[in-house]
Amino acid sequence: MRIITLGTGAGRPTAQRLTSASALEYEGEVLLFDCGEGVQLQLIRSPLHWGKMRAIFIGHLHGDHLYGLPGLLGTLSLMDRSEPLRLFGPPGLKEYLEVQRKIHSLWIRFPLEIQEIHEAGVLWTTENYSVSAAPLEHTITCWGYVFQEKPRAGRFDAAKAEALGIPDGPLRGRLVQGETVDLPDGRRISPETLVGPRRPGRRVAYCLDTRPCRGARELAEGADLVLHEATFGCDMQSDATQWGHSTAADAGRLAREAGAKRLILTHISQRYMEAQVLLDEAQREFAATELASDLAQFFLS
Repeated sequence: MRIITLGTGAGRPTAQRLTSASALEYEGEVLLFDCGEGVQLQLIRSPLHWGKMRAIFIGHLHGDHLYGLPGLLGTLSLMDRSEPLRLFGPPGLKEYLEVQRKIHSLWIRFPLEIQEIHEAGVLWTTENYSVSAAPLEHTITCWGYVFQEKPRAGRFDAAKAEALGIPDGPLRGRLVQGETVDLPDGRRISPETLVGPRRPGRRVAYCLDTRPCRGARELAEGADLVLHEATFGCDMQSDATQWGHSTAADAGRLAREAGAKRLILTHISQRYMEAQVLLDEAQREFAATELASDLAQFFLS
């Protein structure tokens, strides 16, 4: 699993940072969180496969999180996409796209399933994961998201399998799935011999834009990785609170209190051309903090 921060700036694009968009790649599928201006260029520059995009999640309807959406949908149509695409976001999202259809003749030739969010909870469940939403505190209606993988099979001891003479291929796959297998020489191998205990699923939280709030804390609870806005430094705490944003220290404090494992700072104001000060402030609260840049990749094993 990997997360690619496509756009990491706040408010408007700069030469260093485009506006908000992040992609989560899981088993070849791509989930897009926010869709700021310039997202298509970043997708082109990234190693992601556009055709594998399954869903887009919009946090709120401010332009720096949304203006890239009509163009992206139009391009997917030009690419002859036929697979359905799910789109989640706050009330008003359907109307926004309908206006684009009428004024700009936005042509969407594939099934687009739009779900406006009215209450917290699970939005979408697949065989391997779910995505849930919780309300954040911003100047307009805003939702944060959490990707929750279902429990995974235990780790397979490939070295031990090699020593036992189990060939690479279907037999090993059946053992990983919990089956007992019979070898050609008559030996019977149980999965417990080679597969460790089941592992909890990985959890990734997406929290922007928001001031510190209960919803963000719930999303980040026990997360393997939290992607959280850090629009301001501590010198602008009052502005952050007034405008529904977080400081880097706020983000670090939330990650620590939520018991998260890693924190990635994003949504960086253009006033911080050198954002090391934000990283320093967050790390004083939570050491396992990293600073996102456009097209940075973060891996979860």
